[in-house]
Amino acid sequence: MGSNGFKLPLGWNCKKLVDCTKEGNISYGIVQPGQHQEDGIGIIRVNNIQNGNIYIDDVLKVSHEIESKFAKTRLEGGEVLLTLVGSTGISAITTKALQGWNVARAVAVIKPCDEISAEWIHICLQSPFTKYFLDSRANTTVQKTLNLKDVKEIPLPIPPHEERVSLEKIYFNFENRINLNIKINKILEEMSQNLFKSWFVDFDPVVDNALDAGNPIPEALQSRAELRQKVRNSADFKPLPAEIRSLFPSEFEETELGWMPKGWQIKSLDHIANFQNGLALQKFRPKNMEDDYLPVLKIADLRAGQITNDERARTDISDSCKVYDGDMIFSWSGTLMIDIWTGGNAALNQHLYKVTSKKYPQSFYFMWTIQHLSRFQHIAEAKAVTMGHIKKGDLSNSFCLIPTSSLITKYDNIVGGYLAKIKNQRLLNNQMTALRDTLLPKLISGELSLDDIPDLNTDTEAA
Repeated sequence: MGSNGFKLPLGWNCKKLVDCTKEGNISYGIVQPGQHQEDGIGIIRVNNIQNGNIYIDDVLKVSHEIESKFAKTRLEGGEVLLTLVGSTGISAITTKALQGWNVARAVAVIKPCDEISAEWIHICLQSPFTKYFLDSRANTTVQKTLNLKDVKEIPLPIPPHEERVSLEKIYFNFENRINLNIKINKILEEMSQNLFKSWFVDFDPVVDNALDAGNPIPEALQSRAELRQKVRNSADFKPLPAEIRSLFPSEFEETELGWMPKGWQIKSLDHIANFQNGLALQKFRPKNMEDDYLPVLKIADLRAGQITNDERARTDISDSCKVYDGDMIFSWSGTLMIDIWTGGNAALNQHLYKVTSKKYPQSFYFMWTIQHLSRFQHIAEAKAVTMGHIKKGDLSNSFCLIPTSSLITKYDNIVGGYLAKIKNQRLLNNQMTALRDTLLPKLISGELSLDDIPDLNTDTEAA
């Protein structure tokens, strides 16, 4: 039994996190960063730390003068960062590429001592035991916050060196495969959005057909046609196959919404899809704890990609308000976002739409809704209320262009395939995460030994 009350395998020790650091201390970063300084020094904030990785595509930069006051948390590479506010308890390891950067007040910097690797600290911080330890001590009065005093007290199990190296290898085998799938999915998402924009927003194939046929380009579309001609003249230009180009017209026509491809129709967003609002599920609780139930899908869960609350709903709610893997969900209040759900069966809470269509494929209405998302967010932000939101009328006032059914089918064959692969890889990641989070606590407790580990290459294959 370890000194902190949990069982450890023979030969293992237990240390407080603070005792596993270089200087016997853990610090948080810049308290008042001030305004963004384009020529300043980048700082890592909570939003930059996700899924064990650090993303720097949306970085706040502070002045050199402000940063110089926080030399204690200046990064060198190899530190472990831990989020302290909001989405708490998420850790990641810095690389040499972040040398000279700093962190925000809501992020703790942990500098491992020579005997304990950053990788092992990261593994322990993401363990179910540590998450329970931190959650039980978090201050949730206003915004969920971790106290540095509690972070320093986190108990870390320390195995002998060879066992630690083997466990790190197992953990990062999972992590690397999960992260690879995440990167592939981001590429597929970009490919889907780029193709949709090219075909249905910029009308690139219609412009190509018009130019080749010698048909006039409307004055309002001249600049777009000139840009397209430059692309066509480039050395690496690859035209669409003839059979796809034949599905597009070669002329434009003027409508009340402007110029559009000839023969296409205009329909509202709520005409091409049904937006089913969720229920006030506090009215649909199971009568008894032993009754069958569905977990409740809320806005925070959609953002997290998994159910993070412990609320329950009866199973006899309307099928239209039941959510399954692969359903499109749109949060229309608070944080407006759209996603394909892969977090398991659930009940749809209020402030969320489940979006379906009997006539059009999901890839079509999914991308059209994303096309309007930025405008929806502006509408919500303009509301003089605590939680900005949109109304059903905003869906009716959002228009979509509808081409021929044969073109929609061809589009869905491509983009629908991308979305299906994204969904399947997310489900595979869920399986690998669950297996990782099941195996590691058992290895750390001694319930399993390294010899008991299954072949991960076969146990995490997609079904």
